Amino acid sequence: MNASGHILSLRSAIPMKAESLVEPGVPKRGLFTEIRRSRLFFLLVVLATAASIALMAGTSMAEDSAAETVAFVRQGDIWIAKVDGTGQRRLTDIGDCGGPALSADARQVAFFCRTEKDLYPDTGFGQIYLVEAVGGKPRRMKFDGILAAEHPGFSSDGKSLVFVGLSEVRKDGIKDEARIYATMSVSIADLKTGSTLNVLRHPGTMLDVGYIYSNPSFSPDGRLILWQESGSDVSGGFALSDLKGKTLFRFPPKAEDLTPYWRPSLAPDGQTVLCYSPATSEGSEDTIHLVDRKTGRLVDVTTGANPVFVRGGTAIVFERWVNRWSEKASSHLWILELKPGATPKEIIPNASEPAGAVLMPENSTGSTAVPSSENASQKGSNRQR
Repeated sequence: MNASGHILSLRSAIPMKAESLVEPGVPKRGLFTEIRRSRLFFLLVVLATAASIALMAGTSMAEDSAAETVAFVRQGDIWIAKVDGTGQRRLTDIGDCGGPALSADARQVAFFCRTEKDLYPDTGFGQIYLVEAVGGKPRRMKFDGILAAEHPGFSSDGKSLVFVGLSEVRKDGIKDEARIYATMSVSIADLKTGSTLNVLRHPGTMLDVGYIYSNPSFSPDGRLILWQESGSDVSGGFALSDLKGKTLFRFPPKAEDLTPYWRPSLAPDGQTVLCYSPATSEGSEDTIHLVDRKTGRLVDVTTGANPVFVRGGTAIVFERWVNRWSEKASSHLWILELKPGATPKEIIPNASEPAGAVLMPENSTGSTAVPSSENASQKGSNRQR
């Protein structure tokens, strides 16, 4: 079968419907010859159909495999496993790494590191790396105009990363009284070229008092960005913006409501946002929520932190802490099916910061958010809260 869907004759490798046009002088064949030709044609149809089914099955199996994969952090390194806890493998031995993000096909993991060599002077910000899920040496990523970067997230087509970046870093004052300022941005980078698009940009951010932006992620269709409004103190909600920096939705809607709603991610329906509220005292618990961005309705799902969608958005993986406020604190990963009556199940011990494969939009194969040459590099919104 060729690219046009025509069955190719084994004798001539020419589409069978075209054979009479290129061989007008061929005499009529006998009955047995025609029977053999009919059988051959039938066999080729069967083989072509089988090949198509196998190809579709292979694609489906690959998608299912990605949906069953989770990346996570253990003792400062990046690991990968199946969501049932099997097949755990360490991908890095760098240490001081976090914030993993898993591509839609689960073949690549992006993350950031804050090792001594990665920290940009005086900022506390590190650098983003990329590693193949099968293993290999992590690659440090470089993005135009960005001095340091953290909190990466893949687009569904795997061509772009969204992240929090620093540029225009400056120091005011001397010694212990020095203050570090920088332009902080939510930026998108083309993974092949390194060109960047600044979606949100906040000049003159004093890094000691808050990060302003944190944990950005693409919507499944790549047309929107979700981001957390605070990365240091325990306050601030999340917002949803288009790629020009226009805020389309903010939660909680009232500015005076300082309840934290962190690490937002959008379900394939484009409407439901997964997030969590961190515990603020020994008497409180991390709580996972689902928020309807059209109505603002909030539903409590379970206790836990850092939730991510897995299995195509039909389940979530999250972390729960044991002895959180003691020196023996530890975190474990759990899974919960998003259906009535389901109960959480522990899957991976001594792990945190889970990352599921990027979701694809409903009834779509995804879209790209790669910056074009016209709007790449240092363009972006100067919106401030």
